[in-house]
Order: sequence, then structure tokens, then C-alpha cells
Amino acid sequence: MFSAGLGQMRAADAAKGLAQPGLWVCKVGGPAYRIGVGGGAASSKAEGEGTDDGQAALDFNAVQRGDAEYENKMNRVIRSCIELGDNNPIVSIHDQGAGGNGNVLKEICEPLGAELQVREIACGDATLSVLELWGAEYQENCALLCKPEDKELFSAICAREHCSVSWVGQVASDGRLVLKDSRDGSTPVDLPLSLVLGEMPRKTYHSDKAPTVLKPLVFPADVTVSAALDRVMRLPSVGSKRFLTNKVDRSVTGLIAQQQCVGPLHTPLADVGVIAQTHQGLTGGATAIGEQPIKGLLSPAAMARLTVTEALTNLVWAAVGSLGEIKCSANWMWAAKLPGEGSAMYEACEAMADVMAPLGVSVDGGKDSLSMAARAADETVKAPGALVVTMYGHVSDITLTVTPDLKGEGSTLLFVPSLATAAAWVARPWRRSTPRSETPARTWTSPRCSAVPSPPCSPCSPRAPCSAGMM
Repeated sequence: MFSAGLGQMRAADAAKGLAQPGLWVCKVGGPAYRIGVGGGAASSKAEGEGTDDGQAALDFNAVQRGDAEYENKMNRVIRSCIELGDNNPIVSIHDQGAGGNGNVLKEICEPLGAELQVREIACGDATLSVLELWGAEYQENCALLCKPEDKELFSAICAREHCSVSWVGQVASDGRLVLKDSRDGSTPVDLPLSLVLGEMPRKTYHSDKAPTVLKPLVFPADVTVSAALDRVMRLPSVGSKRFLTNKVDRSVTGLIAQQQCVGPLHTPLADVGVIAQTHQGLTGGATAIGEQPIKGLLSPAAMARLTVTEALTNLVWAAVGSLGEIKCSANWMWAAKLPGEGSAMYEACEAMADVMAPLGVSVDGGKDSLSMAARAADETVKAPGALVVTMYGHVSDITLTVTPDLKGEGSTLLFVPSLATAAAWVARPWRRSTPRSETPARTWTSPRCSAVPSPPCSPCSPRAPCSAGMM
């Protein structure tokens, strides 16, 4: 998601079919290994937390290891089914994630339940226990529902693509998930789905806001312009991006209308990526990214507002429709359980929502990694909280994309004095404030700011510093 992948699908395939008694439950993709075991538990605490050998083994087993070859095989199977159109044998499909089979198989058959056979699961390691088979988050694997009459067709497609398929059981009607072991006749799992997939009580989290101690920006007296410029040009946000663009094919599929590089010199400066829907038409889609993690060190709220602003001002250079047609993915990376970090993330989330609401832009998906910390000896090392917003929308004409390169005669080069912010990034200590974004149709006033009187005071304008010391 960070790389802003963009695709399209038939509208008829957008909604999953419902589980019905008698449908086959099958697993397609790579075999089970001791990979991602305990991943859900390991992702809820700092890496390396605990010093015993058992904890070290858990951390190692929880690591995900991919298999690009099997991923390609599985994708070809799914694509072959989609290209059958109305004869697509897949009724419903679910990607395997944390919790492995124990999670994906109960969700695919919700709410009716199913009777499954654990020994039918393809296994690449004979030493795996039933518990590991049930809970391992091995990669490149999906669960799906298939009609009995389509079982032979789907098996043939998998055989053609040399992709493993396991018919692990059938959907029942009693609302229970029953897992049986044919090796010893036992029933390791017999669980009413309502206990784990029903309405769960909402949990309340408590996090105290930690004060941010900042000092005025003061450059060293002996710093030279060349030394400061050298440090600024080392920033990935300022320096060349060729280390990212020169090692990959940027035009796979022949439908890439705007890739990362622009102009005759292939300068990596593109603000927006654009794809075509077909090889003949002009309609397509556009996507752009916003991320301002460094500013989050000073103000999580300012970081979130500027992240949304950056994504929108990058997307505007393609022929997208109205703001209401733009959707986005919000990806959060935070050490949320450490002191003060949960409050900071909540502050950033509120600020993001408050910016998007008046614009009509909405988040329709995303991902989070909320244990961005690791234990090293006697200290905890945490990653700075970050939000990445990937926006996308429909494009009416892929040829109407504006690129930031000089077009020759008639072009104008504007000087924008923005290096001061970059210079502050590489200097120590941090300065007191960050750049600001302005909310459309109104000044920025937060109803949650205890320092704001009624009516709001003039410093709550985004163009002025807050007299109460708030961002």
C-alpha cells in the first residue's frame, strides 16, 4: 500500500457471496510452515520483549517470510477464475492473515459454520502440531468458498498453474466451527461462531498525553553553507530518487500512463501515478501519496493535516473528478502502547478526520502496525509515529496529466524558498513549530481545544501561532 498500487475489477466481483450449506471450503496457495506462529501476540508488544529462549523462539517463528513464486501461482489461479466472468467458480475469498487457518476459515464460513478436516490442509513440514497448523500465518494463501459443481473446474485450474489446493471441508448450518483430526479421531476445535464473531464489548484504552519538550532552532555558529547543503541533500525528500526508480520496470502491463519519471531526461519527480483502464480508451485511475513523518515529532495533528494536504495536492495534477469521488487508504505505523504514544495517535486521527470531513474525502481502507518498538538490552527503541495516506480516484482522460518538468520554450521556473524546513530537519535541536495547512471554508478551530474561548480567539487561525501553545 505504501507503494500506491492501483488496480480494477468487475463490479459483479466487488461483493462476496454468502456462505450456504454444502459449499466447499478450500485453501489455495502455498503449504503450511512454521511461519507467522503467534504473529498476533507478537505484534502486540515490542520486539524482543522478554529475555528467555522461549520468547526468542516466538519472535523468530512470528516473522513472516514470503514466497514470490507461489504468490505468482496463486494470483494466476485467481485471475483465471475472474476471467471466466459469470462462470467464476469463486463464491467468496478471504486472504489469510494473523491467526492463520484459525481465523480465515471461521470468517469464510460465517455465520453458518463448517466441519473441517485439519489433515486436509497442505503441509510442508511434517513436524507441525495441530496447533501450529491451525494458527500459523504462512504466506501466499487464501481461503475460499466454491460450489460443489465447480470443484472439478477449480481443481483443474490449480493443476494447470501448479498451485496447491486443499478441500478442507464444507459449510454446515448449525453455526459451529468443528475441526477434526483424522489421524487420531479427535476434535481439536468445536466452537460456536457467535462466541468469537458476534458483537464483542467495546474496549476502552487509556493513554496520557506526554508533553513534547522542544527548544528554539539554533544553527551551530561554525556551520557553513556547503556543509548545511550537504546534509540537506542527503534527505530522501530532497535528494534524487533514482535509487528507487532506476532498478525496476516502471511500465509493466502497458497500461501505465504516468510513471515515477517525467520529461525527456526521465527525472524522478512525478507527483501522481496514472493507469489506463484499457489499451484503447482514455479513462483510467490516478493515485498519489502523502506522508510527513518528521513533522509528527513536533505535532502529530500537524503531521496528519499536512499528510492529507500533500496527498491531495499531488493528486490534483491528474484529471480526477470531484473531491467527493476521491477515496484513500490510511496506514498507521505507531508504537501505540508506549507512554504518550496512544494519545498522540488519537490526536493525529482526529486531525485527519477533521480535515477530510469538510472536503468530502473519505478513508475506505488501510492497515496498521501498532507495535513499532523493539527491546535492545535495557532500553526500548521506538519508531516515530507515522501516517501514510494513499489517495485514488477515477480519471476521465489520462492524457490530461500535468508533470513538473520544463517543457522548453514558454516554460517558467519558479523559485520556492523551502529549504529552511529541510535545514531544520537536519539541525539539532528541533524548532518549535511546523508548517500548517488551512481548512477550506473556515478557519481551523478545534472544539477539543480547552484553551479556545467562545467565540474562538484569533490565534486559532492556521496562519498564526497558538497563544495557548497548542498546534
